[in-house]
Amino acid sequence: MTQTQAPTPRRLTSALTVATVRTYRHVDLPRAQRLVEHWSAAYPAMRTILDTVITAQRKAQRPTVDLRRLEDTRRELGQMDRGTHRLCTRSAPSFSPTSAAWLVRNVIAVTYVAHPDASAIYRLAAELADLATDEVPPGIERPTKEEL
Repeated sequence: MTQTQAPTPRRLTSALTVATVRTYRHVDLPRAQRLVEHWSAAYPAMRTILDTVITAQRKAQRPTVDLRRLEDTRRELGQMDRGTHRLCTRSAPSFSPTSAAWLVRNVIAVTYVAHPDASAIYRLAAELADLATDEVPPGIERPTKEEL
């Protein structure tokens, strides 16, 4: 980039659609709509948080976080948002609540609890956790709260 060129502005809105979420086989229409609402509320903040932390960590003499993990998280969140996320290179693009939950967890790990958008991110994490429990294969027993 030359000095006269302005940086390309990043899209700070969500592109996740109900149709993308419905590629996950265990989600019905109302749940998909609710998830898209939570995602749309949290995604711009998550991107901003990751961009801010990554920029600061690159300038730091001693990074205090795993920079590579945050960069991967930012890339995969974008893929998840655009509907191009693949669990493996040979699979079709699909939405995975478990993968999304791990990505959101990585964002939460670097987010100040009193951040203005923290509540939206935590709501998204809770919605994803509820959906991820549906991914447990049949025959696998989930531990009860008492067993945890």
